[in-house]
Amino acid sequence: MIRTLLSSFAFLALAVPTLRAYGEHPFETDALRKPELVTHGSCVIRNVTIHSAVGPARVGDVLVQDGKIRALGAVEVAAGALVIDGTGKHLAPGVVDCHSHIAVADDVNEGTLSITADCDISDSLNPDDLSIYRALAGGVTTARLLHGSANAIGGRHEVIKLKWHGPAADLVFRGAPEGVKFALGENPKRSNSSPGSRFPDTRMGVEAIFERGFTRANEYRAEWKAFAAARARGEDPAPPRRDVRLEALAGILDGKIDVHSHCYRADEIVMLLRVAERYGFKVKTLQHVLEGYKVAKEILAHGAGTSTFADSWAYKIEAYDAIPQNAALLDSVGIVSSVNSDSDEIMRRLDTEAAKSVRYAGLDPVRALALVTLNPAKQLGIDARTGSIEVGKDADLVLFDGDPLSSLAKPLWTMVDGEIQFQRRDAFELESKPAPTPELVEPDRSNGVAWNPNGGPTIALVGGRIHPVTSPDFERGTVVMQDGRIVALGTNPPIPANATVIDVGGQDVWPGIIALGTPLGLFEISSIAGTDDQGEIGGDQPDLRAASSLAADSAHIPVTRTNGITRAQSGPISGGPLRGQSCVIRLAGDTWEELLVRDRDMLHVEFPRIANDAKKRTEKSDAVKALEKKFEEAREYARVVDEAARLGLPRPAFDPRKAALAPYARGQGRVALHADNAQTILAAVAFAREQKLDAVLYEAREAWKVVDVIASEKIPVVVGPVLDMPTEDYAPYDAPYANAAVLARAGVPFAIESADAENPRNVAFHAAMACAYGLPRVEALRSITYYAARMLGMENDVGSLAVGKVADVIVTRGDVLEVAAPVTYSFIDGVQQDLSNRQTQLYERWKKRLAPR
Repeated sequence: MIRTLLSSFAFLALAVPTLRAYGEHPFETDALRKPELVTHGSCVIRNVTIHSAVGPARVGDVLVQDGKIRALGAVEVAAGALVIDGTGKHLAPGVVDCHSHIAVADDVNEGTLSITADCDISDSLNPDDLSIYRALAGGVTTARLLHGSANAIGGRHEVIKLKWHGPAADLVFRGAPEGVKFALGENPKRSNSSPGSRFPDTRMGVEAIFERGFTRANEYRAEWKAFAAARARGEDPAPPRRDVRLEALAGILDGKIDVHSHCYRADEIVMLLRVAERYGFKVKTLQHVLEGYKVAKEILAHGAGTSTFADSWAYKIEAYDAIPQNAALLDSVGIVSSVNSDSDEIMRRLDTEAAKSVRYAGLDPVRALALVTLNPAKQLGIDARTGSIEVGKDADLVLFDGDPLSSLAKPLWTMVDGEIQFQRRDAFELESKPAPTPELVEPDRSNGVAWNPNGGPTIALVGGRIHPVTSPDFERGTVVMQDGRIVALGTNPPIPANATVIDVGGQDVWPGIIALGTPLGLFEISSIAGTDDQGEIGGDQPDLRAASSLAADSAHIPVTRTNGITRAQSGPISGGPLRGQSCVIRLAGDTWEELLVRDRDMLHVEFPRIANDAKKRTEKSDAVKALEKKFEEAREYARVVDEAARLGLPRPAFDPRKAALAPYARGQGRVALHADNAQTILAAVAFAREQKLDAVLYEAREAWKVVDVIASEKIPVVVGPVLDMPTEDYAPYDAPYANAAVLARAGVPFAIESADAENPRNVAFHAAMACAYGLPRVEALRSITYYAARMLGMENDVGSLAVGKVADVIVTRGDVLEVAAPVTYSFIDGVQQDLSNRQTQLYERWKKRLAPR
């Protein structure tokens, strides 16, 4: 039975006159978050597939006693022992996140000074932080909490075991070595927040901080050594003035405190290594280290570990050379390499972040799993206790319903020191009341479509598993493409003699993925204003169009194409409320005109936000009234223009904003209403109905709360991001993951977007997470292909494989929804695309530096 909560939403009385006054939806209180399974620290897990992180997976038993792993294999236990059936399930070590900022009661950064080594994160631990529970739900059992990166030398860290709602002291991982946070580059320079406000303002200054600080620390050590020597001689000298900041720096020089440094660029990485060597200490880990692949030799020689992001890039200039092969390349030379989150959200899916090293660099899956388990444990000096499934280690374990590296798997429970700290509950009842998989029937477009002997070049993909999306899959199939169209499809169609035949046996063939709601071509580096055309200033600008501002040579286009995206909607993602008009592009072309498939496909509107806890109103907000007035004025402007033309009268003064808005206000063009929370969604739905718009909701992160209203209004939804945090404390931990499935179950037409400016390439992984949490697999696939095309009104041309449709086709080595399955071929309009990009080129270039000479 779904537990429901009468929400505090005060639905707008005038704006939504036909809707209920209150909504019912799933919720999650602390009491509901308490696991029902209690082990008292001891149990046996039977017949489970064990992913140890030190060897191949194998089926066996795991004996847990008094919080420790006591035996592996065929285990015998006394009668009455708690037995957990693991048949068909997968057991993995708990994730160790080497870089986190959860569970801290206050700000993580003492940013007033350039050296704050006297600060300690342990002074502000918060065991009641909801992020602990949500991280446990993602399989995290250990996290290292770091000071922020505003200082060249920041505060000291704390390593914790994730035990939610217990005493703060129980969080602390006893015996973990002490460490301190350093930072290099833009952050301690304050480049993107308050440049020039504090020394250092340059990388030169960052190095000077280290030199000055450690020179003074050496002097401080010498003063205390002299004092101790004098005392030993029987003298009675006055002690030196105690300085807790210098004590910490002296602790680094004495090897008592490990250094973990935030860094990006290769030059600054080497600078820090050399400073450390001059002063006689080792850098324990380099954090983020996005250009570590460029100086892997130097890092290995120094003996530092590396902890990087899986695929984050381009959010600032330091991150522009980031590559998703970084972790694997560093691992390949013998560096202890890990993947971290630095994010409450990403830490909930670090296992699949590790799988990206399988996808992009072919890393062995066992080594990939170690990137987020054993390797970070080694970097934190706790690998004797945790990070792998081995006898004698702490029972920090996660039970999955699939392979831990699979993007289609989810944790069922998480155990810390033998006690269940998280247990999944199906708040949305998607397991007992699943979303349906509707049968789709496309019109037959094959009439008159056939291979033309006088046509252009022909390509035949032969022997693959074909996934048409709108009809059943079939094995050992063939797809024939000519002149931009699919001209034959089946298990044994005739292959023209002059066709270029590509054997894709053992691989999977799919329609190209469609990425909605992106700014592709409109920005390059988020923090560099000169490259950012994602949104205009000045309020309402409905006449803006994205098409002519597209940078066809943007590095983002081939990076996105490499992951199987063949078409995208590109448009403004900020500004407004009337942001401007998007366009549909193919991800192939040398100019914006060659990219362009459809101009002005939608008008994007940032609908005025209405807080969920707003007091009940008797009238609409001023912002909504102002938006209504804009649409009314546009319709009136168009009426006057039409009337003048009909009567042969002089045309009224041209108003570019009203002229651009008019067709959308008249229902002649699709309006994308961006509405995030439940109350705003309700107001947007009412607005669309009253204005008689051809509307689609975008984002709709709280659609699950008001799905009945959305369904009754029959308004389609482009939902995303799926890889997201819940919007409020009492939302179920998996609300963003289940959102699409809840819409599908209610019969709402939907598609999925990533809502990720830097990584629209990952939209398939958003769909995969929705699938893991209740969306039927076929529907997940359709959400980024056929349903996405339907949102654009282009389903007759793209979004599925069928004779007569545009030949946007991709081939993968595995399920397209799996993070670990790479794209091996991409065809746009039947033309094979180059799958290299800026990142693969950097990888190949710098990999050569590591080759023996």
